[in-house]
Amino acid sequence: MFIVKVSCSKTALVSGVRTVYKAVSQKATNLVLSGILVETTADGLRLVAYDLDLGIETFIPVQVEREGSFVFPAKQFADITGNLPHSEVILDYSESAGSVDVISGRTHFSVKTMPAKNFPELPELVAGKTWSMPEPELRKMIRKTAIATSMDTNRSYLMGISVEADEKGVSMVATDSFRLAYRNVEFATGLTSKIVAIVPARMLREVERNLSADGTREVEICITDRHSFVKFANTRYITRLLEGQFPDYRKIFPENLSTRVTTDTNGFLSAIGRVSVMCKDDLSAIKMTYTGGELDSPGFLTIKVVTPELGEAVEDIPVSLQGNAEMVVSIRAKYLKEVLQVLESDDVEMGFNSGRSPVCIKETDKEDYLYLVMPITG
Repeated sequence: MFIVKVSCSKTALVSGVRTVYKAVSQKATNLVLSGILVETTADGLRLVAYDLDLGIETFIPVQVEREGSFVFPAKQFADITGNLPHSEVILDYSESAGSVDVISGRTHFSVKTMPAKNFPELPELVAGKTWSMPEPELRKMIRKTAIATSMDTNRSYLMGISVEADEKGVSMVATDSFRLAYRNVEFATGLTSKIVAIVPARMLREVERNLSADGTREVEICITDRHSFVKFANTRYITRLLEGQFPDYRKIFPENLSTRVTTDTNGFLSAIGRVSVMCKDDLSAIKMTYTGGELDSPGFLTIKVVTPELGEAVEDIPVSLQGNAEMVVSIRAKYLKEVLQVLESDDVEMGFNSGRSPVCIKETDKEDYLYLVMPITG
């Protein structure tokens, strides 16, 4: 008779289950993919979820009484562990019964399981190009670019982030064809040749969700011919690369902007939040008009929303302007909110040429990030 028995803390178990849960298949044709593989190893209790596109593997510390493996239905695993009392948790699995007992204090669950032999193997980490970077830097890169990825499954390559890396640094760029977000970080990567790959934003968002803004961990990133691997601490993320031709985005980077408006980032975001109450939806346009002097002058940016069936809202915010004062542009509320929420600078600069060319948004004290958004015309 094959039996597994381990004990661990509730906190560690809950954290492990939550970490891998996003890789559980939600529409599994193979039932085992709706579960989480549980396996005893020398590195701790291994938890794996894998929907054949995204795989997440993590290890948690446990005391092992009997070794082995099984597949725990993911929803029940998450619900049960999240509601257990705060005490030691025992997982006691019996192959002959096809079930696992979850015991914590006076609480006892018995749950039907699936055989571990039916769970697919994760892709092997074959030879690839690898570099490491601090978790705060990677977190910023993902946060600031993932907002511009597409949800269009007909152009799946736009659902990813183009990652470019060489010996001098790493850049990430995403676009949904209406907007583009680009960030570059210069550092010695140790690479000897250039990498260009489209990594699914789904995986990178999961990585970002588990990184700390002030953490000290180094994150290891590996790109092979077919997969991308990201590893930090006891957790590893694996995904297939996306195929397709990513747009030549550098062609649309503006070289000369006739108008540059600078204002307080939080104030701008708050004003957009207020007037957008009168938007029909997040894709409705906000009209922005500058009033004031030219060259290097203080003035106001009038932010206005008009929705015939609802009414209108108007707010003026103080700005400073450099260049041409004839600025009138309409941009979707969602596109403005999402970029302002990820900026770190106290002030934001908005560059403008015409009502038909991309509007450039950047932090005033940084040159490593650029956000371009197409205005609404007509």
